[in-house]
Amino acid sequence: MELSAERLEQLYLEVAPQILDGPAIEQQLSKLNFLPTGCDGIDDLLEGGLRQGQVTELTGEAGSGKTQLCLSAAASAAALGHRVVYLDTGGGFSAKRIKEFHRGFVTADADSAEVEQHLSLTLDLITVLNVHDILTLFKVLEELALGLSGDPGVPGDGGLEGNQDVVDIGRDMGLLVVDSLSSLLSPVITRLHHQGYTMMASTASLLRSLAPAHNCAVLYTNHTVSAGGNDRGGASIKPALGTRWTSTPHRRVCLGKGHGNDAQGCTAEVIYGPGTGSSCAFKVVGDGIRTL
Repeated sequence: MELSAERLEQLYLEVAPQILDGPAIEQQLSKLNFLPTGCDGIDDLLEGGLRQGQVTELTGEAGSGKTQLCLSAAASAAALGHRVVYLDTGGGFSAKRIKEFHRGFVTADADSAEVEQHLSLTLDLITVLNVHDILTLFKVLEELALGLSGDPGVPGDGGLEGNQDVVDIGRDMGLLVVDSLSSLLSPVITRLHHQGYTMMASTASLLRSLAPAHNCAVLYTNHTVSAGGNDRGGASIKPALGTRWTSTPHRRVCLGKGHGNDAQGCTAEVIYGPGTGSSCAFKVVGDGIRTL
């Protein structure tokens, strides 16, 4: 079903207030410059959520919740009526998880038909673009920045293939997610790739300029690499992409897996930018991300 932007907004305004938690909506609308991640604890670390006009990095080892938090942020933003562009580099996007997260946003007594209608509107606001190499990423970011038009993708369910033109969605984009950015950059920043650091600098420039130009929040993921041993004899980790990338995001949040008795929980700590040193614990559950 294809809907014009005007009709989509009209339907959203008609349906959303009837099924979403009223106090939660009012709280989010009071933070006009922030988008929720779907986890109250992490929103507190970020002093309100993902700030529009800025770039936020999620770094962490495999299984620490990076993709789950990206999906939660996408679902949260779209449920509140924001256009989301999700650049999927490794097949991690899941429409099923978006639907599960959506269940956590609706009131217990909401009419099932209204919930389904709002879910459809939420999915329509998420466009997924499959991006598998750095050159395709450049093309997508440049076309988003310029507002070029192309063939539409499938909202919320796989989106555009890498060889298709990017739809003209940059103009009303509220959130841009890149999961995982490091999987595209790491292969080119080697001694064998003499243009790698130029490509990395170009990527940083595009992200840093796109966010304020469109007043959108940018969220991307980065993996971790070994930083050698620590004082306790264990292995330390650090964000990948090196020191040249350090100042690219406005904030960097490091996610960690739980261990021992806390194996099911994860941690989040701001390690760069405002709020450095603040942390929280969270757990990924069926319909959301809960603060512990």
